[in-house]
Amino acid sequence: MKNKKIAVVHDWLSVNGGAEIVLKYILELYPHADIYTMVDTLPLESRTWLEGHTIYTSILQKNRWVAQRYRYFIPMMPYLIEQFDLSDYDIIISSSHAVAKGVLVHPHQKHIAYIYSPMRYAWDLMYEHERLGVFGKGIVKFMLKRWLHKMRIWDYVSAQRPDILIADSTFIKKRIQKCWRRDAEVVYPPVEFDECCYREEKQDYYVTLSRLVEYKRVDLIVEAFNALPEKKLIVIGEGCAFEKLKKIAHSNIEFKGHLPRKEAMNYIAYAKAFIFMAKEDFGIAPLEAQACGTPVIAYGQGGARETVIEGKTGVFVEEQTSQSLIEAIAQFESIAIDPNACAKNALTFSIDNFKKQFEAYLKD
Repeated sequence: MKNKKIAVVHDWLSVNGGAEIVLKYILELYPHADIYTMVDTLPLESRTWLEGHTIYTSILQKNRWVAQRYRYFIPMMPYLIEQFDLSDYDIIISSSHAVAKGVLVHPHQKHIAYIYSPMRYAWDLMYEHERLGVFGKGIVKFMLKRWLHKMRIWDYVSAQRPDILIADSTFIKKRIQKCWRRDAEVVYPPVEFDECCYREEKQDYYVTLSRLVEYKRVDLIVEAFNALPEKKLIVIGEGCAFEKLKKIAHSNIEFKGHLPRKEAMNYIAYAKAFIFMAKEDFGIAPLEAQACGTPVIAYGQGGARETVIEGKTGVFVEEQTSQSLIEAIAQFESIAIDPNACAKNALTFSIDNFKKQFEAYLKD
């Protein structure tokens, strides 16, 4: 691989989320790779891991106001991603949950796409987004749904371009098969456990950490603990639903807002259990909790089925309702879970394991 010229294509660089953690360790494997992305708005203090890489952006980057509001321009991105000229590279690696996989390559080039999901809001999650009011109302809703119809066509066509698809979970592998009619390998994303502090002793409270947005379903967690006034819940995170959730919460629920990572991990480490009610493609937070020795109570759909071992490192909530969560909490309190088993399970999703598995595909 030393003599190969590599380009890494990433949807956009706006926050350091789960996709950016994957990108970070792909770049560690290929330190001379160039990066192509729609926009790059990461602040200076959040981008040290990008040092040494040349970054190319789309025309959206030329206007600061546009770059900061890049989501409004997603309808333009299928066209824009196809404007990147990658003809000088031997290997293309795309890191994609939206448009990155759609770059155009030549027959002599190899394209490996790491897929976080087919466009969620365009396929099976469209109906959930509609129920939650994400698409707005009236003519705006009509236009968005009309655009999503066209986006599904492009998403399918562009998914035929990579030579190899790698899914971040078996759940996403199944979604790829259903939406794109393609097979994919599975390589679980790396989880950073650097500030996860292991604690065997637990205190009498539950915890959740999440962006406070509708589809994370923190509202169901709040509803459940409103009905369990004798149990304490700590909510860590911020987002557009923060004030709404705080307004309906009873006195046994404490909102911490955004916390530094080390402080947040400390709350998780001493909690009786970590609660996770979203249907995620993978979900890193439940693994961070397990690394701290904290069991997980998770909605039993999506990636949680692959990261939580029922009865050994946590319990599953059968339905995405507050009542089902209440029942799962009762079940959790009737069994004993070994914190060491939680930590041992989490470490199977290490950075080293990701690097070894990912690099094997490029060597082949």
